[in-house]
Amino acid sequence: MKKRLGSFFLVFAMLMTLFLPAYADTYTTDFMISSTFAQMKKGDTMQLRVYSGTTEVTQVTWASSNPAVVQVNSTGTVTALAIGQATVTATSASGATVSCSVSCSVNVGIPGIDVSQHRGVIDWPKVKAAGIQFAIIRTGYGNENWAKQTDTQFENNYKGATANGIAVGAYHYSYATNVTMAAQEAEMCLSVLKGRPLQYPVVFDVEDKVHNSLSADQMGQIVNAFCSRIQQAGYKTAVYSYVNFYNARLTSPLVAQYDTWIAHWGVSQPNFNRPYTMWQYAAQSIPGVNGLCDVNYSYYDYAGTAAQQPTKPTDPNVFTSSALSSYSFTDQSPDYFYRITTADAVAPTAVSSDPNVAEVKFSQQSADGYIFHVIHKGEGQATITTTSAVTGASVSFTVTGNALPKVVYFTDLGSSFTLQKGQTYSLRVMPTVISGNVKFLIGNPAVLTGGTVQSTSGGWYYPITASGSGTTPIYAQVGGRAPVLVATVTVS
Repeated sequence: MKKRLGSFFLVFAMLMTLFLPAYADTYTTDFMISSTFAQMKKGDTMQLRVYSGTTEVTQVTWASSNPAVVQVNSTGTVTALAIGQATVTATSASGATVSCSVSCSVNVGIPGIDVSQHRGVIDWPKVKAAGIQFAIIRTGYGNENWAKQTDTQFENNYKGATANGIAVGAYHYSYATNVTMAAQEAEMCLSVLKGRPLQYPVVFDVEDKVHNSLSADQMGQIVNAFCSRIQQAGYKTAVYSYVNFYNARLTSPLVAQYDTWIAHWGVSQPNFNRPYTMWQYAAQSIPGVNGLCDVNYSYYDYAGTAAQQPTKPTDPNVFTSSALSSYSFTDQSPDYFYRITTADAVAPTAVSSDPNVAEVKFSQQSADGYIFHVIHKGEGQATITTTSAVTGASVSFTVTGNALPKVVYFTDLGSSFTLQKGQTYSLRVMPTVISGNVKFLIGNPAVLTGGTVQSTSGGWYYPITASGSGTTPIYAQVGGRAPVLVATVTVS
């Protein structure tokens, strides 16, 4: 009996030796984890499981690469403790010598949204209650007409978000195709911010089709022109675009020096191999916001740092200008803005050596000084000089004006027409040259009143109402041009 038992155990041991390696190999290739990527908020928990085929494997050892960010217990329960990234690994001993590991990448971020006037009036208490912790709010777009291109909801959004304890940043949508335009967009953005404190960056949004033909070097110069001016004003900056554009045209070292806000929707994580601090991952329904809203995660606690806010210089002798040493107007940019940085409590004075070439006007006070507006009037060259009313210090630069092409306007009712008293009509106006933003002027407002201009292909629609009796001209003015007669209207 003992011999038989001994033989049996010997045969059994030999069989185990033969089959164990095959078992181990099968086990390693069939070892899976329930999730390979997870996006979490601080305080969230998640359960991970490991399988071999369809069978759950419970005899595993769990570990986190960054326990300060993510902890995992002995049963695979993951807890997000702080903002950051970590890898959670499950390891199982398969057989005597083979070790099997699978892992899950975990990002712990701060949930936020970005909004503009397109979302209408936002119910910010509902947004806060939904768990949103930051909002990036649009200041405006481009720079051709500051008044018309400022986001109409910026004021309301800033007040609503801050009143409800939501950290705020800002973004400006760019149409800049050169450094001068980018610098002007920065000035416009700062004029909208008016020195307000921000917790999150001021972001340069570069994604428009006008940028598609520009090289990486050109885009680097454009980004740097905007962001460096924003930094000079005292704000932190970042650059926003979608993955493909970033990988193709935002590769310059001039871009890499600023924080990255990457957009990539419909993926578990961005297909982007450079560092980024924010990720726009989808558009979703958010309580309190009309329509679908862009949603984001921030992987840097901007709100945990000191708020950014421009301040006036403390040195009374500081009197500097943001203007270029020389600037040439184009038909597409009849306006130029520059900022005087100074501690002066009184606005400086600015004059043009030739108002027929360029006119200069005070625009507004800024957090760190004053902004002036130069308007293209005609051909030639002029010197713009700005002088401190306190110290007498002055700075100057030159502007060059081009001959303004003659513009003829046509309407869908001809050069003269008649309306009945009380009648309203949306007049279509088509110019021979389109450049800048149009302003319509009515010679006799007692006869005719005008409404809000709307752009259309090849011109504009101008709503008019026959409010009185008589005849009046309608003029159009674009940029620095003199008003031009559009039509004569008789109201009967």
